[in-house]
Amino acid sequence: MHCVTVTWGAPSFWIERFPLYYGNARGFFERRGVRPEIEIFHGGPELLRAVAEERIHVGEIGLPPFIKAFSEGLPARIIGSTFIQRLDHFLAAKPEIRTLADLKGRRIGILSLGSCDDYFLRRLLCQQGMDPDAEVEMTPLGAAYGDPECFATGRIDAGFLVEPSLSLAESKGYCRVLLRVGDYFPRYQWGGIFASERFIRDHHVVLESLLAGYRQAVRAMASPPDDCIEFGSRLFQVAPEVFQSALRRHLSDPQMDARIDLQGLENCIRIQRELGAITGNVAATAMMVCQR
Repeated sequence: MHCVTVTWGAPSFWIERFPLYYGNARGFFERRGVRPEIEIFHGGPELLRAVAEERIHVGEIGLPPFIKAFSEGLPARIIGSTFIQRLDHFLAAKPEIRTLADLKGRRIGILSLGSCDDYFLRRLLCQQGMDPDAEVEMTPLGAAYGDPECFATGRIDAGFLVEPSLSLAESKGYCRVLLRVGDYFPRYQWGGIFASERFIRDHHVVLESLLAGYRQAVRAMASPPDDCIEFGSRLFQVAPEVFQSALRRHLSDPQMDARIDLQGLENCIRIQRELGAITGNVAATAMMVCQR
């Protein structure tokens, strides 16, 4: 069968990408005549620049930077949700750090300036009456994002660890979970799958096949067979029990059908406006989300 290869952009390499790699390995995409070729950019702004330059036509991203770019004219729309629909980031810190107030004067690791981590951290600190620009040191990690060794070497004192790195860091005693970010952002649409307007117009059948393969991969993950755990262990280079712990943490409430929570998206937009990340009017969510 002829297979169409589609470059699929993503801002980081962590467990939210797993359905793509697992779906490719199991043939869920190929049997539908498509194959996502994954390109990692190490930051939402970097990925969105590639979209604006038409180097990337399909991908996934945390929605805060996407909303900002869309409000500034990015020719792309949301076509679905990743399986991590609700905001499920975890802020981890060295064991001696017990509260947000203890972060004063500390180095906090984020993916990149302008990334989702940047937005979330600013809001969390402001809610505690702290000045993010004066009272903490934000440390962009780029390709080192999610590396537990950043804690062990003292490069950072706290940061947004993602799975399976979070479970690995916990198993080594490097850090503990300080808070679950989603507890501070109720009903929040986090992960979005997007496509450029041109790709939606010219290749809607390919998009339907991609989403169908993605949904099949997520459903297979929900009741993971042994090969799923083994594949994840090899992919992320962690012990099988670490990957199983990571998968369990994120599959407690998965989005199985890639559906967008429109109310959650409205809340995401509202918070972006409150943070000053977007100004003026933003197009209605109906315009931001492709309804095909």
